[in-house]
Amino acid sequence: MAWWRPWLLASVALLVCAAPAHARIMQADDQMTCFTKGGDVSAFMRAHHASVLRIIVPYWGSGQAPTCASKAAARGYRVYSSLQYNNRWRPARVAAYFLRTLPQYAPYAWAISIGNEQDLVQGGRATGPAYRAVWNAVEPVLRRLAPHAIRVYGETSPFGFQFLQDSFRGGRPNGAQAIAFHCYDVNHGGLSAVPEVARWAASKRLPLWCSEMSASVRRSPHPWLKQDSQSRWNGLVAAAERHSPNLRMVSYYRWPQIGAL
Repeated sequence: MAWWRPWLLASVALLVCAAPAHARIMQADDQMTCFTKGGDVSAFMRAHHASVLRIIVPYWGSGQAPTCASKAAARGYRVYSSLQYNNRWRPARVAAYFLRTLPQYAPYAWAISIGNEQDLVQGGRATGPAYRAVWNAVEPVLRRLAPHAIRVYGETSPFGFQFLQDSFRGGRPNGAQAIAFHCYDVNHGGLSAVPEVARWAASKRLPLWCSEMSASVRRSPHPWLKQDSQSRWNGLVAAAERHSPNLRMVSYYRWPQIGAL
């Protein structure tokens, strides 16, 4: 799930088998090629039948992500930027960070999320209400600098459903246009929770995006992550889609540590 893990090529067959049956958008994320090298991800995107490229931008620097975003947009891919921030920052400082950083991505942005897995430790553990306070401060910046981009709420880890629910206390956040959730197959949450999360998102009149997911088809060092055969993973994804009519995006995150070669 971390952007900086070592990367290897994933097999074309892996994504062909995992292509969505019902979700309308296929998104893929080749973080190492994109962020570290600023390289051309066209072959990766074609292999995974993806029309949307997601780029995670960590708060300590943009790396080559702006170059990658520009190249991807020029090749006709929709660019989805997930801008992470340090949880120790006050909302006003996060807004100032977006003011400085977003202009690098705004010309190419199809969608922008406020944060990436902020429910996990990003300089300090956040709560749902704390995330909501950041959203309230930053969403007007997104509206002003990238009015054409979809404003994505949440972008939580597979364990972040309660975090999402807590952040909605007091009603639907202003300007939220999609809810993103990471849909790995984990012991508690993740892919198995997608129908429940999708129903909840539908009750808020928002689509759900599984914006980060991939099968762990070999033994992982992470005890919270289940190991699946490819056929079992495909079945789980298909079942989640059947029971989640509000699910509008599935994705593939290149994570060779858990994937097949």
